[in-house]
Amino acid sequence: MTSASEPKCIIISAGTFVPMQIPINDGDFVIACDAGFMYAQQLGILPDLIVGDFDSASEADPVIMRSISEIAEHDPDRIMKLNVKKDDTDTMMAVKVGLSKGYKKFYLYGALGGKRIDHSLANIQTLLFIKHNGAKGYIFSENGMLMIAENETIKFNRGNTGYISVFALSQKAVGVTLKGLMYSIENSELTYDFPLGVSNEFIIDEEAEITVEDGTLLISCEF
Repeated sequence: MTSASEPKCIIISAGTFVPMQIPINDGDFVIACDAGFMYAQQLGILPDLIVGDFDSASEADPVIMRSISEIAEHDPDRIMKLNVKKDDTDTMMAVKVGLSKGYKKFYLYGALGGKRIDHSLANIQTLLFIKHNGAKGYIFSENGMLMIAENETIKFNRGNTGYISVFALSQKAVGVTLKGLMYSIENSELTYDFPLGVSNEFIIDEEAEITVEDGTLLISCEF
């Protein structure tokens, strides 16, 4: 896991969002994606940047669009208006902005659920894009977190409770070892067509460790 003091890019997207505390420190950069600006407003956060084609914002609440229009008029550098016809999702564009500013840690909120399952899947792929560009990304939900492990070992401190699941994103993930969990495996192989790693559990007094020697894993934690 990365240092809590390391500056991070915080991205608030327009998926399912339950108001929660978002840790913002000096040096962090906050981006709201489209209707994600509504969630930022609910938390009293003025994003450093608002990115989107604003289709979901216009559908969500006309008041939100008026707020965005006012910001565009008085502080235009805070708005990045995208074309509706584009290759990048709003969240992907926000990630690219964060990477261009040198951020190596990304916290994504509101990146799952909502009306569009395709955007949930796209945002999981975005985690992989973050990893392949030399940074670390985490998708946070009300009571959980998603992250990527690729050719590495991920450690979790003692004291965690709840479920942890591990899924292969590559065709094969070899040399998979799970330690300090309810169900352990050593030097095993996971494939992307069989969910063998679902519904494992933390052991509160154990430091959990997940290793994949060759391949890509999606790690899902429900605390």
